[in-house]
Amino acid sequence: MSTNHNKIRPVYRPVYINLMQIRLPVSALISITHRLSGIYNFFITLPLALFLLYFSTKSYNDFILIQDTLSNPNIISTFVTFSFLVYAYHILTGIRHLLQDIHIGESLSASRMSAYSVLIVWFSLFFLLMTRLYL
Repeated sequence: MSTNHNKIRPVYRPVYINLMQIRLPVSALISITHRLSGIYNFFITLPLALFLLYFSTKSYNDFILIQDTLSNPNIISTFVTFSFLVYAYHILTGIRHLLQDIHIGESLSASRMSAYSVLIVWFSLFFLLMTRLYL
């Protein structure tokens, strides 16, 4: 029952991976950013929304203060708008993933097209909100 622990085994795993040289397809990038936006939504957007909801229902004066703060283009309204845009991105990519779960758009070309369509819809929403906020 003796085992030879000095036996050299060939190693077939990558030893060095340069992450800057890996080119992921757009559907993989959409999937990764969907997960990152979910983390952002849970830890940033949800507490922010609960904070704003609490103070907007606390009293009429607090509601007016929050309304004035969010209607003027400043750092707080930009942050709230950005959080909303991250939430909208998460919803759009979530719908894309749900459609793929029911076998709609599973092929490589359909997946690529749905990823680009999500990006187009999100960027149009982004420019619409930013022009409405700052113009």
